[in-house]
Amino acid sequence: MKKALFTNWTNEEFTGFWDGKDRNYPAGSSQELPDYLANHYAKHLTNRELLRTKEDGKTLVYKDGDKMTSPKFPEQIPLFMELFNKAYKEIDGEIIGDAKDDIDSLVGQFRNPESQEEPKFPINKKSK
Repeated sequence: MKKALFTNWTNEEFTGFWDGKDRNYPAGSSQELPDYLANHYAKHLTNRELLRTKEDGKTLVYKDGDKMTSPKFPEQIPLFMELFNKAYKEIDGEIIGDAKDDIDSLVGQFRNPESQEEPKFPINKKSK
């Protein structure tokens, strides 16, 4: 499976949920993840930001943002793609694990780009 970089580019912590488990990402943090998980988190972060309101609690930060969440054809919604692409970046060259692997085991294989620590488990490098 491919890997991707998920980045919480916002000024607020983001909590992503997958398979009944939550993961917290502090503002500005990034982590390499399986591509499907990074994609999922990026979509939800993008939706959260599109629904964000100004201090008055009524006016959306992004005009008509509420009409742009989870589009069927995201490539047709430039603002959605702009925000999504801040949060998701596919990483070429390495394939790791299997889609059936436990998510905690998979995430443990990825290094945090902000630290110098090596992954907890070796990355299985395969060519495409």
